[in-house]
Amino acid sequence: MKKFLPLATVILLLYACVEPFAPPEITSASRFLVVDGSLNTTPGGVSQIKLSRTQNIYDEGGPQVETRARLTVEGDQGGRFAFVEGERGVYQLGATNFRSTEKYRLRIRTAGNREYLSAYVPVVKTPLIDSLTYRIRGEKAGVEINVNTHDDLAKTRFYRWSYTETWDYFMPLFSAFELRNGDIAIRDENINRCWSSANPTNIVLGSTIKLSKDIIKDQPIVYVPASSGKLRATYSILVRQYALTQEEFEYWNSLAKTTERTGSLFDPQPAQVTGNIKAVDDARELVFGYFSAANQQEQRLFVNVGIGGLSQFCASGDTLTKAEVLENPGGLILYEQYTDGSFIPLYVMGPADCADCRLRGGTTRRPPFWR
Repeated sequence: MKKFLPLATVILLLYACVEPFAPPEITSASRFLVVDGSLNTTPGGVSQIKLSRTQNIYDEGGPQVETRARLTVEGDQGGRFAFVEGERGVYQLGATNFRSTEKYRLRIRTAGNREYLSAYVPVVKTPLIDSLTYRIRGEKAGVEINVNTHDDLAKTRFYRWSYTETWDYFMPLFSAFELRNGDIAIRDENINRCWSSANPTNIVLGSTIKLSKDIIKDQPIVYVPASSGKLRATYSILVRQYALTQEEFEYWNSLAKTTERTGSLFDPQPAQVTGNIKAVDDARELVFGYFSAANQQEQRLFVNVGIGGLSQFCASGDTLTKAEVLENPGGLILYEQYTDGSFIPLYVMGPADCADCRLRGGTTRRPPFWR
């Protein structure tokens, strides 16, 4: 007679055979330097470099920033410029005149007296952005933003883009009054309309190396789904364009494969991406980042398509006397109304999350570029 193990016993035996996959590369206590930034050679432009340390996969919280480091840019013709730390781990170099014929490298000395040095890189000239366009995809499912550019001299060939999104949004209910100094007063600030911004970190690259002409046409920058809520009113995007050397393009392309492709353990595993920065005292020490020098071109696009619908249904609440409002100050005061023959106002209330746009993370300050 055959005997069968209970199902629960089989599951426990299988689970006992599974060991956590924890290779030393992701559990190591080492904290490798990460260099994020470049030399902005745009006339009047500001260069910014962020320094931080890597984390292992089980760490909690954000990356550890590298503070009190000394950063200098050195030219192969004698130029030398120093960065200044402002925000912790963020180093800036003000507007500087760089020679287009000079090559530059970055030298970093940490507070712990560790020194890092990049390779010399040429100053790359970025062509202008010809235009930004958009197209509505599907049945008003979203909007795709595209860029067009070209180089008549065919010297660019390799491109990268970054962007900043800004959009405004309106709340379903309008609050005209607030409690101030123990009394009901008209609001000084309109909290019905707010603006939000985002700086996505996805890597957008383009190349014309296989084309006869150095022309980028309708290169997708980002797809904005209607469900995001960014397209209900006005959406704006600032696109920044950078020309790359072939070596830098290959770095960013490898980094994109590493950070943006997901799969299973059976998929090809990405190679280690370290860039052109090395530790001076130990060539085996890993350093992540790529130092480059280029001007940037930018252009802004506004999109008014009004798609996405309302985010939620909201209804006004109770109607209260002034005494009741002051006694129970919950919710927001939407507006006042008068009953027939009465000169004493009543106040219509509403939930704060339906009237105060700041609760969704935005700000009531209108951006200076908004139109």
